[in-house]
Amino acid sequence: MVVAAIDAGTTGVRCMVVGKKGEVLGFGRRSWDYSTPEFFEIAKEFDPDIFWKLICTVTLEALKQAKTSTIEAVSTTSQRHGIVILDADGKELHGAPNIDARGAMTQYVIEESVGEKYHDITGCWPPLMFAPARLAWFEEEEPEIFESIAHILPISDWITFKLSGQYVTEPSSASSTGFFDITKQYWSGEVTTAIGVEKQILPKIRVAGEIIGEVTIKATKECGIPKGTPVVQGGTDTHCALLAAQTEVNEVTVIAGSTTPVMMVVDEMQCAPEQKFWTSCHILPKLWTLESNATLTGAYLEWVVNLLCERAENPEECKQKTLEHISDIVKDIPLGSNETLAAIGPRIMDCRKITDVPLARLYFPQPALPQVIPLNSASLIHSVLENIAYSVRGNIEQLKELAEPTKIKAIGGVTRAKAWVQILANVLNQPIQTPIQPEGSLLGAAICAAVGADWYNGFTEASEEMVSWQPETKPDDRANDYNSYYKRWKEIWGE
Repeated sequence: MVVAAIDAGTTGVRCMVVGKKGEVLGFGRRSWDYSTPEFFEIAKEFDPDIFWKLICTVTLEALKQAKTSTIEAVSTTSQRHGIVILDADGKELHGAPNIDARGAMTQYVIEESVGEKYHDITGCWPPLMFAPARLAWFEEEEPEIFESIAHILPISDWITFKLSGQYVTEPSSASSTGFFDITKQYWSGEVTTAIGVEKQILPKIRVAGEIIGEVTIKATKECGIPKGTPVVQGGTDTHCALLAAQTEVNEVTVIAGSTTPVMMVVDEMQCAPEQKFWTSCHILPKLWTLESNATLTGAYLEWVVNLLCERAENPEECKQKTLEHISDIVKDIPLGSNETLAAIGPRIMDCRKITDVPLARLYFPQPALPQVIPLNSASLIHSVLENIAYSVRGNIEQLKELAEPTKIKAIGGVTRAKAWVQILANVLNQPIQTPIQPEGSLLGAAICAAVGADWYNGFTEASEEMVSWQPETKPDDRANDYNSYYKRWKEIWGE
């Protein structure tokens, strides 16, 4: 008994074939990149045909590795805020990733028509990051595409369409478009009217874990998943990760990957005061998520490792070995990283200032002074790990303005470094619970597929059976000493 999950992330696509207890039987992965239109640096786009071929490549690879031709269900997840635009025949007109910022040129359409009420309706801010502002750009700059729009799909739901031919989504993915009324849990007429489109271009709202169609003959030929396999509604990568962390109401889960969303599940819809962070609908009905995002985090860790390895004989091998053995590399580095303090990227979320990108800062003792431990690679890496933990603390403290978290969990690629989880427990001075499987978005999508396949009676039972946990990481005697370093980190960023 196996299910398949497909995750279209920011830096690449993955497919995982999973057994009934969440065990990974097959895995495929490919990187991908985006193109930049000439003379338009803030815009990013992708060729849907190329992306679809990569999606099929990783699916075939995972199925081959799993040594099975029988899949009981398949579900999808993806990066948020990315969209695919299609015409009436289902032909892709445009693919936009989450980093496409062309909406900056036309967000005034939303600001003038809906104003700050846009945040109250959708939980989204600033408008430039979301689909309505991007569509307004097409109306002004490429009207031939705008006039041909018949469907808009989040990327995960576009994959679902390619597999099944169905135009559908669910509340967490719908929330990421900037068109969704998170209180009424339906498409906002006020937002569609503001940019001159009909609600009909937006997909039908379904429920995660629901079978929405079957794999078509064409998709079988291209991706290898058997014809007739049930296609099950998934959700966004972050919200699938919440399923894989068994996140309950008033618990916080730190999703530590290339970026680090810090998310709390709540049972009453609330919008952040002063538009500082986001609210969205959860995958599970009658629940919402509050999100204070530390933005790029693991990506900066990789950047530092790449920098240290760039002159190695084999830079890629150096990078992989360093990332795999980070905990061993930093094990002898004290808190404070020998007085090295990094303020590189990760911050406390404030949507009003999301386009303000200050210069990165790195503070360390003058290396030639006597009786000073000079900066070395281990201290630098350790300081970046602390930097990420400080940003998580700041974002959790911001969430506490609306609700007090009852438990802290962490999931995602950065949690593979046990040293970072211990740093996080010390910086927060709280225990951290971490699942054994860090691939939260994929496992969450697999949980959706398992529910659709009727393996279990709902999401609670499915996650209990498919998620396993590492021993809890508790703060140690260094925890209180982190308060002064955290204070200094905030001062550097002017928080």
